[in-house]
This record gives sequence, C-alpha cells and structure tokens, in this order.
Amino acid sequence: MIEIERLAKNYDGFKALDDLSLSVREGELFGLVGPNGAGKTTLIKVLATLLRPTRGRATIAGHDVLFEPEATRALVGYMPDVPGVYSDMQVQEFLGFFAEAFHLRGARKRAVVERSLQWSGLADRRLAYVEQLSLGLKQRLVLAKTLLHDPKVLLLDEPATGLDPLARIELREQLKQLNHEGVTIFISSHILSDLEDICSRVAFIANGKSAFDAEGRNIITLGSAPVLLTCDVEIIGDLQAAAAIAGSYAEALVLAPREGRLRVEVSGGSERAAGLLRHLVSAGVTVLRFDPRGPDLEEHYRTVFGKKPS
Repeated sequence: MIEIERLAKNYDGFKALDDLSLSVREGELFGLVGPNGAGKTTLIKVLATLLRPTRGRATIAGHDVLFEPEATRALVGYMPDVPGVYSDMQVQEFLGFFAEAFHLRGARKRAVVERSLQWSGLADRRLAYVEQLSLGLKQRLVLAKTLLHDPKVLLLDEPATGLDPLARIELREQLKQLNHEGVTIFISSHILSDLEDICSRVAFIANGKSAFDAEGRNIITLGSAPVLLTCDVEIIGDLQAAAAIAGSYAEALVLAPREGRLRVEVSGGSERAAGLLRHLVSAGVTVLRFDPRGPDLEEHYRTVFGKKPS
C-alpha cells in the first residue's frame, strides 16, 4: 500500500531524510518511532504531498506522491502533529466547511457530516463552538474531519500528544476500529505503549535513515512469539537455593534474585519457559507466580537508540 524507495529530503544541506526505504502493507496499522529530529514528520509530510522529496520515490496504492498528488490526496487522510482548528466555528459548521473542501455538496455533504458527528460522539455538541471543546474532543473532531472523504490510508503524526489517559484510550479504540474496517494506518508517536497496543509492526528511524537493533532489524513485529523471554518468578522459601536451581537449567540466566522474586532470562520461547517452571517445581521450589514475558517496545527502543523515547 505504501512503498518508500531510497527517499531523501534536504534543507540547505541538512538531510532530513537520507536514502530511506520502507514498505507498509495494505490493511496494516504500522508505527514509526524515533527520537526528536529523526525525520518522522518530514516523511509523513512527503507522503501527504505537502513536501517534495529531493530524490527517491514514494507511492501510495500505486500512485506516485510527487507526480500524482491529486490521486494521492483522494486516498489519504492526513492529521498533523499540531492540527489547526477554527475556534469561532460551530462543530457542525467546521465539518461542513471541510466537507466542501473535499468537494462534497448537497445531500452527500449533509450525510457525511452527520455520519462524522455520530462516529466521533459529537452529535450532541454539533452547535457548540470549537473553542468550547476540550483538547481531547478537539482531537476527536479533527480526526472526524480527516475521515470525511473516506480515505483508504491515514497518515497520523503524533495524534495523542497532549491527550489525557482516557482520551488516549478512546483514540486507540477508534484507530483499532478503523483498521478493522480496512483502513491502512501509518502512525508516528513517541508514546510507545500506545503503539504497542495497536500496531502490527513498528519501524525505527534516526537521522533520516532506518535505525537497526543489534540483530540488524529496523522493523519489529509486535504480537509475535519472542525467542528470548524474561520470567518473573515469585517463590516461598530459600531464595538463593531457588536461584541456584534456576541457574542450573540449560540456557537460563538469573538476573536479579531479591525479596522473594527471581528474574530469569530463557532463550527458546514459551516451551523453554514452561520447562523452567517444571524444573523449579520438580526440584521442590514453591512457586507462587510465574510470568514469562518478551521484550516490550520500550526495551527494543533502548536497544536501538540507547535511551528513553523523547
């Protein structure tokens, strides 16, 4: 659905994008992460036909974003990191204004505006002025505006910035539903837990290029079974003896025995983790809790960039 081939964007000698290649499948909810200044916003603006690339090529559903901008815009809904709103408009008026910008008229315009009001949960606020809405409701309104023309692809640049936890949850559920309905979503965010909840894959970017982890991966598939698991084990009894027993299990590494708990790294996936549990129990260790987990997105981020997300 989205194909990016050796894309570059220069500003007076500064390389905002530098030979970047990436592919997003149709129907995917795909995340893009990286530190500030990595090139995320520049990439999304190029895909939205708002910036011309210096070289390289990007296509959406086969349409070249540089040479077929009108066809691209018909397919794409773009939501910037700081979406502008006309505060002195009523909610209904705001949606109607943008429906006309998408060349929707008459009965078609009225239908899509009403549908957007219902979908966004703003029907009972249709006569309220935009300036009266909370930040979360404004973000919901802007997303509703972005969807007026039934785009097949959504390009979202930091859509959860500034939202409170409840509004973020609501946004995630809306994006999941849109994706379930077949919309391809390409989203940049520094809130890794949100991406981990909704994305099928996440790509890393830094200095305008793909960034790679120690295993040479620049794209992480989420929800797949990890090979390396960290098992959090809570026990009753002699902690040091239990640590020694755990350490005797093949390919197990005891990380932190303390306060009745062990953290044990096991390679080989869930079967090996189950084997560790059997090993402990058969050796007489009383196990209260056994929780095997793979690395989360923040751990992957630290591996790639060596710091917390910014």
